[in-house]
Amino acid sequence: MKRPGKQYSQKWYLFIIYGLLILILLVIFFVFTYSHYRKNALKDASKDLENMCASVESSVRTQLDNISSISMNIVYSNAIKMNFREFSTSYQKYAAAPTDQAASREKAMAIHDIVTAMIGAYQSASGINLYTMDGSCVEAGYWLRTTSVDLDRLPWYSQTLALNGHKYITAPVVNKELPAKGDNQKSQKFISLVRLFLDSDGTPEGIVEVVQDCDMIFSLSSQLEHQNPDSHVFIYNNRQELVYPYASNSSYPDYYSIITRASVPESQAGVISTGSSGKFLYSYQTIEGYDWTVILVRPQSAFYKSLSLFRTTFFLIGAFSILVTLFLCFFISKHLTVPLEKLTAATGKITINRVLDEKKVNLTSADSSIKELSLLCESIRSMYEKLRSTSQEVLLSKSEETRAKFQAAQSLINPHFLYNCLTNISVMAEENMNEDIVRMCSYLCDYFRYISSSREMIVPLKEEIFYTECYLNCMQMRYNEGFTYTLNIEEGTEEFYIPKLIIQPIVENAFKYGFQIAPPWQLSIASYIKNERWYLKVEDNGGLLSEDKKEELLRIYENLDMNKEWNSLQIGNMGLKNVCLRLRLLYGTEAVFQIDCSSPCKTSFIVGGPIYHSREEYYEHHPEL
Repeated sequence: MKRPGKQYSQKWYLFIIYGLLILILLVIFFVFTYSHYRKNALKDASKDLENMCASVESSVRTQLDNISSISMNIVYSNAIKMNFREFSTSYQKYAAAPTDQAASREKAMAIHDIVTAMIGAYQSASGINLYTMDGSCVEAGYWLRTTSVDLDRLPWYSQTLALNGHKYITAPVVNKELPAKGDNQKSQKFISLVRLFLDSDGTPEGIVEVVQDCDMIFSLSSQLEHQNPDSHVFIYNNRQELVYPYASNSSYPDYYSIITRASVPESQAGVISTGSSGKFLYSYQTIEGYDWTVILVRPQSAFYKSLSLFRTTFFLIGAFSILVTLFLCFFISKHLTVPLEKLTAATGKITINRVLDEKKVNLTSADSSIKELSLLCESIRSMYEKLRSTSQEVLLSKSEETRAKFQAAQSLINPHFLYNCLTNISVMAEENMNEDIVRMCSYLCDYFRYISSSREMIVPLKEEIFYTECYLNCMQMRYNEGFTYTLNIEEGTEEFYIPKLIIQPIVENAFKYGFQIAPPWQLSIASYIKNERWYLKVEDNGGLLSEDKKEELLRIYENLDMNKEWNSLQIGNMGLKNVCLRLRLLYGTEAVFQIDCSSPCKTSFIVGGPIYHSREEYYEHHPEL
């Protein structure tokens, strides 16, 4: 068979399709691989930042614990308290009589010796200042001297008094009189921890101030920033004041406010945007006992640098692969075009009319020299024959299914209820009760029209209640004053969608088993909402169900074999088993089926399930139906 002239354009069409397919696959592979490496880079950077943050938190907490311990040792040192009281007395006398200078000096020396023993030879604190409440001061530690100060002018004085013995930690302040170390030699900033002396009655006797070099407190923070130039440490105290970095006058974003608005838990890394500065990876921890916050940030671009080489290499390899693949596809397409065209023409003959028309001839072969295409052609021919042979069976099965649905809908009718109502109508006709006959016929028409309809599995609650009331009205006309019922439908539940005919079997069960006592018979139906589920409660005054029988019924219904029961269940049997099966079919483990016979002379059946406001919402949650 000679190749048609349009074969050349078809070949190009196949070539373009294959080329685009390979291109799309490579792009997908690149996106997946790049995303994977990008995710790993972010994960590794997050872990590194979390570890650094934990290290800084531990280091700062250790330093704060150290100066806090020094202050507590001084506060609870009886020797210091005794010498400090005597110093205060001597110093006041010295102010009035200079001859007492030696006594105050001696007590100051004693205090200095005790403090030196506490902080050690290596000076674990930069300075210790003890203040009397009248302003006398002993400077121990690095210096030994006594001075008088105006306590009201000290920035921490009012806050320290308000804390009544608890510690108060200042922000970094400049102190030119104490020697600084390391990076702090230029700025000479120190942090003080201050607390009150209290006597046995809780009255302030004095104030202890422990002064520490900022370089000592934040040494690890500075070291980590030197080792990781792309990472930055920020530390805020309990008053949200920036205490580190302490040596720079640069303006930083308010990371504390940004992080408190974020949703990332403490000790976990997250990504934030600071506006013009771009996106940053951050991690933070709170220093327990001090309410300080340690924040580490790293620009997002810093940990994505390693992906630049990968991206460039992949683009080069991808471009080369695409060129080679497209070149091969061009030649392969030449050998596939002709047999595929024949196969396309053959499969184009498969239409529903041809399948149903027995006079049409079979498909012709594609006569391909390629083994796989020949096998494909034969498979299509075989499929065509099987499709023709089974088409009539499919149509017949569809017809049988329609008829089965119709019969199933009809089988829902309770013939005994119909016979009893017809008997009542006959008696009422003999008594010339025409109005009652009209009402009962109206109820019957509505009731049987509802139960014989199989359009939907779920209906609004108000619709189910309406047709249940039709049934109850018929029963009320039958038993007159011997039967009464009440409806208590909670507002807002009328539009909930519930299984169709879910109340009817329970009501019939009450008449069949519950009302075995002498009238009057009472039945109540109530609806309510609980734990985001709808509930229906049907209660009768028969009270004939024992606790043992209730447990037996619940145990049977909980252990039902769904497959076995559905295969053997008669649709006309609208008993409690039918209710339980349909609830489990529609709601699964969320179905509610309960029996309560704890109240005297009463039996309650409670059913329920998830709340759906429309059929679309229900089918959205149950696509299998």
